[in-house]
Amino acid sequence: MPLALLVASMLGERIAHRAQQAAGHRSVREISPHANDDCSGFARAVYGREGIDLSALPPLPGENGVANIHRLARARRALRRAPRPGDLVFFRDTLPRRKGLTHVGVVEAVRGSEVIFVHRAGKGIVRSRLDLRHTHSTADNDFIKRGGQGPRLAGELLAGFASPDRLSASSARATARWRGRDTRRTSARAPASAPRQACTAS
Repeated sequence: MPLALLVASMLGERIAHRAQQAAGHRSVREISPHANDDCSGFARAVYGREGIDLSALPPLPGENGVANIHRLARARRALRRAPRPGDLVFFRDTLPRRKGLTHVGVVEAVRGSEVIFVHRAGKGIVRSRLDLRHTHSTADNDFIKRGGQGPRLAGELLAGFASPDRLSASSARATARWRGRDTRRTSARAPASAPRQACTAS
């Protein structure tokens, strides 16, 4: 295995292990006292333990924490469809009254088409599963949205994955370009506030 792939694999395994250790805690602050106690705060806390700053881009006006992390992943070309342990996993429309990217977790394990992920939900930091092939199967997917127009499964609301090695790589130039764009956008509008929370309560 090439050295770059080996290093990336080791980083992903370390992140997955940290997420696994966090499962069962009632609050993100139990593992990181200064983190936001929501799904994006959990992802930032786990990645931060490996020196990866998921808050590298200043938030745009009205942008929630999940969308902010996804924008960083897009800027660093970290987005991908096939998951690996340690990846970020994004979900859309998990909240009854909010559309778009609203939830994020960390992939713990991949077994064929089954993906086990850890995330901050209403009952604390929990482990859930989704299936990439059987997205509508209640036998293979956990519910990630309740209420609103009815419950939805994790596989149905999956929005993609992001690689930790891309997020940790020296991609300062890509980040700087996006920071420049964001500065130009926000200068013409109201000042950016802290990212809004956007996590499922299931």
